[in-house]
Amino acid sequence: MKRASSLIFTTLLLAATLHAQTPATPAPTSAAPANTPPATAAPSRPAANPAASSANAASPAGASKIAVVDFERAVTGTADGKKAAEQFQGEIAKRQSGMQAKNKEGQDIQTKLQTQDKVLSDAQKADYTKRLEALQTELTRENEDAQRELGDMQQKLFAPIADRVKQAIDSYAAENGFGLVLDTSSQYNNIMHASDVADITTEIIRRVDATTPKTSGTPARSTAPAARPGAPATGAPKPPAPSADPAKKPTP
Repeated sequence: MKRASSLIFTTLLLAATLHAQTPATPAPTSAAPANTPPATAAPSRPAANPAASSANAASPAGASKIAVVDFERAVTGTADGKKAAEQFQGEIAKRQSGMQAKNKEGQDIQTKLQTQDKVLSDAQKADYTKRLEALQTELTRENEDAQRELGDMQQKLFAPIADRVKQAIDSYAAENGFGLVLDTSSQYNNIMHASDVADITTEIIRRVDATTPKTSGTPARSTAPAARPGAPATGAPKPPAPSADPAKKPTP
């Protein structure tokens, strides 16, 4: 029973580690990922959108050119994707640290039960065994919570970026006459050969970053002259016309 308990701790910790390696994969837009909390389901392509449909309609009839894209790298390679991956990994590391501490405590208890079996009183053995079982329960619960919560976090962070990458792929394909774009991010993609020239991943990353609104932490200074004391108030300035929008066992 002691040996089995030790294995449970090790298995939980391993599951957490695997999950921690999945952040690079954006979760499907319709469901929360798992291990990946993950470690690692391949990113799901977002559903087609109206903009993509119109872009495809502009594609020349009979287009036969084929391109490949590493969808996962395109998502995590963008500026926003890198920030999302850093945030996701930080949360995983925090949870993993807590689980490792409990795992270490369980292993220490396990060692005492095995090496001090003859000197420990029955009461001490009972206390150690009780604590060991409590740690196992806590780790199991935390593992399940992390799977769910990290999956939701992954979805929230990566799904919007995946949508923008999909739109960029659609527009690029329409502009350049690609009738088919294949995803190479999955290990089992059935693609036997793809030349570097056919890979449009870098171009897609560039396009997404180019259309991402730049935000500044410093508010712009007003150039309007300050009103003189006692001067009559003037009408409020008209707001500028709106501009077009450019365009998922934890691994603790």
